[in-house]
Amino acid sequence: MSQAPPGGYSARMIVVTGRVRIAGSSRDRFVEVASEMCRLSRDEQGCGGYRVYGDLERPEHYVFVEEWADEDALQRHFAEPHTARFLGALGELLDGPPDAVFHTTAASRRLVPGQGLVPVD
Repeated sequence: MSQAPPGGYSARMIVVTGRVRIAGSSRDRFVEVASEMCRLSRDEQGCGGYRVYGDLERPEHYVFVEEWADEDALQRHFAEPHTARFLGALGELLDGPPDAVFHTTAASRRLVPGQGLVPVD
């Protein structure tokens, strides 16, 4: 189970953004393997969030957003059997090179109506 603080966010964490292009003919299989990956990853210790989103302007493009408590949690994730299964299945579905970028945050703020940006504890 995830060990993220309430709200799923921490001031200091690793945020991964992964972008993929999937041909329309492979969409159903992609949804199947991506949904399983998200569900299993969210149960991992140190995972604060793991979701995939469709690009509204480019229907064959998807973005993964992952939140990890620290480098140890991220490395444990890479060693999980479901991660290897996902990467193997994804390779057969890609319609172009994937792009993954890893961001280590120094601080996070939340937009609160009427208050503006406030620190996330």
